Amino acid sequence: MRSAISAHVWLVALAFAATVAVSRPAAADDRQGCLHGSTETAETTIAACTRAIESGDYDDQDLSNLYHARGYSWSRTSLADRADRAFKDYTEAIRLYPKAVSSLLNRSQIYNQRHDYDRAIADVNRAFEGGLSDYGRRIGYGERGYAYQAKGDNGRAIADYTNSLQLDADNNATRTARGSAYHAIGDLDHAIADYDHVIALYPKYALAYYDRCLAYRERGDLDRAIADCSQAIALYPPYRDAYYYRAYSYQARGDVDRAIADYDQIIALYPNESDAHSSRASAYLSKGDFRSAIADLGQGQALSWLFTIVLFAVAGWLCSRIGVHACRRWSGRTMIEVCEQQVVDMQHRNAALERIAAALENARMIAGTTSMIRR
Repeated sequence: MRSAISAHVWLVALAFAATVAVSRPAAADDRQGCLHGSTETAETTIAACTRAIESGDYDDQDLSNLYHARGYSWSRTSLADRADRAFKDYTEAIRLYPKAVSSLLNRSQIYNQRHDYDRAIADVNRAFEGGLSDYGRRIGYGERGYAYQAKGDNGRAIADYTNSLQLDADNNATRTARGSAYHAIGDLDHAIADYDHVIALYPKYALAYYDRCLAYRERGDLDRAIADCSQAIALYPPYRDAYYYRAYSYQARGDVDRAIADYDQIIALYPNESDAHSSRASAYLSKGDFRSAIADLGQGQALSWLFTIVLFAVAGWLCSRIGVHACRRWSGRTMIEVCEQQVVDMQHRNAALERIAAALENARMIAGTTSMIRR
């Protein structure tokens, strides 16, 4: 009896040992599948990472690496919350191993996407302190440059983009971003030079043509601005902003009909684009087509525009009456008080005019109704 029990116990023990022996390689396989799963589908890699994480066989830097790999794999899915899932995994990877530089860089990108630029900069700084490869430094400079540029610190942005370009001179996104930063500080020559470089290497990169269009327009070279925006549109037909700036350039050149055609195209692509209607109304007004302008603006906005125009006219009239020098000597508050009084007077006159217009409209409607009854 004792020997039978002992044999049974040994069989159980051996079965348990066999189970452990099987589970260990399985966990190791999951680790490999997680860390080297780039050729697999994202879902397969995520599943392997999750099993390895939950196995309890890993800790510290090893576990951090698993969280990082799963975080990266989330970005390869089409899930609506993939960025949130990746952010959570990168954060856990950093908690487990504060020098997880890859997770810091990837999290900085998510912070940039969320417009949390200070945290993005802080993560990149930590990544630099942890030690980065040349590739990592290039990414870090790019992400930090983006954050600085978004904060309006174009000087620091240019410095970071330049450092990144020293590691990869032909990176089109970074060079275009540096061109935009140069443009922001008014250095159009360096901006255009960056766009030229990008276009020479990547002639189908629509963004570089569009950005160069803006630089040429600011320089006053309208023909080149129109040509570049046209090329951007040819490469990417629904390029709304390129249509806008080509239209502005046409209008500045006096070619109002082509500007209106561009606004027509924007409205056809984006029917609810209110700015396109306002811009087209401005173009119609410049050619004296008040009916079409009002149709674009609506009566309320048209009256508002008219009021603004009259206000500026009143300010000009006041200065002509009192003299330009006296006008300059006035304090801002004095001018405001005078304008406010003029506005009040104008409002009274406008109210009277609106009552007269309403009465005329009622009379027209009554006359029309009477005519219909008579028939």
